[in-house]
Amino acid sequence: MPEISARDLRRLEALEDKLLRARDERKALAADRRELREAVAANARRARALEREVAATDAKLEAVLAENAALAARLEEAAADLEQFKAASLELREKLDGTVTELEGAREALTSAQGELGTLAKERDGLVESLKLANEQLAGKGITPVVPAKEVAKLVDNLVVEIGSGLPGMVVRDGELRLQVAFGKVGQQTGFVIPSAESPPEVRENLHQVAIRFDRTVELPGR
Repeated sequence: MPEISARDLRRLEALEDKLLRARDERKALAADRRELREAVAANARRARALEREVAATDAKLEAVLAENAALAARLEEAAADLEQFKAASLELREKLDGTVTELEGAREALTSAQGELGTLAKERDGLVESLKLANEQLAGKGITPVVPAKEVAKLVDNLVVEIGSGLPGMVVRDGELRLQVAFGKVGQQTGFVIPSAESPPEVRENLHQVAIRFDRTVELPGR
């Protein structure tokens, strides 16, 4: 067996050391390679998870945008409905005001009609009373008309009014009216007998003078 020189021995030892270091480095590189592969796989999994999260976020964002669009459309419809409601309310208010005005006019007309009805009722009662008196006189074949005191009062009142209206700028305040009348009775009705040329002698010979004084210092309502 040939002898190994000290120089070759040193070279051999150096080679062995390099082999050992290379083997250790190879093991370290293999470990690093495994770690890198695991890191790459983990990053790939994380990337896929992030992609799924991004897709879910995009879907949620699309849903939110769609809901916002629907809400905006509903808001526009609500605004349009509110404008229509305001217009309808204004129109209804105008109609209500018109109805109130018409109601006030109808109420005033009703009040006036009731007043006129009361006046007509009084006139009707007077006419009925006069008609009744006339019928009683005709039934009794009386030829001398008997005028109730109420009718005489109306005649005197109309006379005073016509005199006052015939004197522009003047007012009839005090006066006296003297009547030559007789008194008569038809049924239960007592009244004045106004004489005329056709009145019988018993009427013309039994006349009485009636003095009626009137004072109109205060205007009556409605005059």
